[in-house]
Order: sequence, then structure tokens, then C-alpha cells
Amino acid sequence: MMPTVTGTLMQKRNVLLAQIAAERAALAQQGAALRPAAQVIDKVSSGMRYVSKHPEILVLPAAILALWRPRRLVSLAVSGLGFWRMLQGWRTRIRQ
Repeated sequence: MMPTVTGTLMQKRNVLLAQIAAERAALAQQGAALRPAAQVIDKVSSGMRYVSKHPEILVLPAAILALWRPRRLVSLAVSGLGFWRMLQGWRTRIRQ
């Protein structure tokens, strides 16, 4: 009786392994369409990491903007503050 149970389990295992392989192949094919978007996201993420490690990069554009159009700088600062507060609100909602 034991060998038939083992044989049945082995057959089920083989069927499941074949199903897993087919699902992996389907996921790989569907994931290939997302590869360009993922590459763009990776580039943006690495750029953001670089700027966060080297914030002095933003000093020159801010200085040029402050000298060229001071009113525009104030409006951008207000918009940026509002955007930052919105992100903070989302962050607290997500954590809850």
C-alpha cells in the first residue's frame, strides 16, 4: 500500500512542478513588457539617491532662480511646501 501512495504523491509533485515552470515562464514573458518602465524607475531612484548624498548640487540652480526671478522662487517654495506636507500626510496614512 505504501508504494502506491508514494507513487501518487510523486505524480502530484511532478504535475505541480510542471505547473510552476509554466507559471514562471508566463510571468517572465509578462514581466518583459515592464522592463523599460522598471529601468526608468531605477534611473530616477539612483538620481534621487545621488542628490540626497550631494545636496550641494541644488545650490547653484536655486541661486540662479533667486537672482533671476525671486517671485517665482517664492511661489515654488510655497508649492513645494504644500507638496511636502501632502506627502507627509500620505506617509502617516500608509503607516496606519
